[in-house]
Amino acid sequence: MKTIEHFKNKIICGDSYETMKKIPSDSINLTITSPPYFGCRVYGDETIGREENPLDYVANLIPFFMEVFRTLKPDGSFYLNVGDVYFGTKGFSRNTGTWSRKTDNHYKAHKIVKEDGKYLQHKQLLLLPSRIAILMQENGWILRNQIIWEKPNPIPSFSADRRLPVYEYIFHFVKSKKYYFDYDLSKILNFHRDVVKVGIEPFKDHQATFPRQLVEPLILTTSKKGDIVLDLFSGSGTIPYLSHMNGRDYIGIELNENFCKLSEDRIKAEEYDTQLSNRKSQPNIIDKLLGHKPLCDKKKKPLKYPLAIVCTECLKSKKQNSQHLSKKIRESKKTAQEYIQSFICCSCNAKRKK
Repeated sequence: MKTIEHFKNKIICGDSYETMKKIPSDSINLTITSPPYFGCRVYGDETIGREENPLDYVANLIPFFMEVFRTLKPDGSFYLNVGDVYFGTKGFSRNTGTWSRKTDNHYKAHKIVKEDGKYLQHKQLLLLPSRIAILMQENGWILRNQIIWEKPNPIPSFSADRRLPVYEYIFHFVKSKKYYFDYDLSKILNFHRDVVKVGIEPFKDHQATFPRQLVEPLILTTSKKGDIVLDLFSGSGTIPYLSHMNGRDYIGIELNENFCKLSEDRIKAEEYDTQLSNRKSQPNIIDKLLGHKPLCDKKKKPLKYPLAIVCTECLKSKKQNSQHLSKKIRESKKTAQEYIQSFICCSCNAKRKK
């Protein structure tokens, strides 16, 4: 078996399962991925998501995730995003009229098993994410969180006899009871709760990419600089790109050659297009808020969490939980950026020297 150095900082174009089998055991610090959803888009010559029976889709994913289990370090984490669908709709498809989507041609060649009048019947929400999670638990995974990702701008899937689906699950799995997770930083980033609200962000020709605001906090709070982050269904390379930009090594695996090239070009150019800005070398969440100015205490020692905008005394006294800071900022009618620029501790209002 090849060493992990052979795979680091590469976008590997090929079959995810076959590639995963070649990666050494206990070598990955963090895996974040989202496999093709059942009955939805076609990305290449994949078979995952094109099964006739949704239960086969669930069963076929487990070998991939057991390879993630094998390759993950004992203190590592695995974030899995999977969407749900209704039986008979082929991934919320609407082939004509107002709700038609440009990816509708992806559904036409997909044959689905006939109704059985029980689990498999028209209008049935299939609960695929939950079925996958339960099966993973039965295979040794520990489920730590079932994160709800609420989308303020969901893809239209209107039906007059049910509510509009606006969320997906992100499961946080670990393989051992002791694992790396920076809870203090998650509070600072306001990403410590199990419900997050982030809009979808298609990237160029890929319509189902991870939004930066959704996955960058996962990378920052569940891995350290120099760690290896893996995405086995890499798509347009959001996870490899953000890992690279935040000082982590990365491994991306993708079947579609066009997406492989898109990922490689994206990383080489250090360019991330959020459709709001085309600026190169965008700072990460922490750098962007700090304006690239590190904050120090009175002894010029860098604060452990400079984003907290608090002085050493407040850090030691543990008065700086995120709700307290937010309340202080609101009461002062200042923005977090103004606190940084004025070097005022937003917990005790003590003035700091620049």
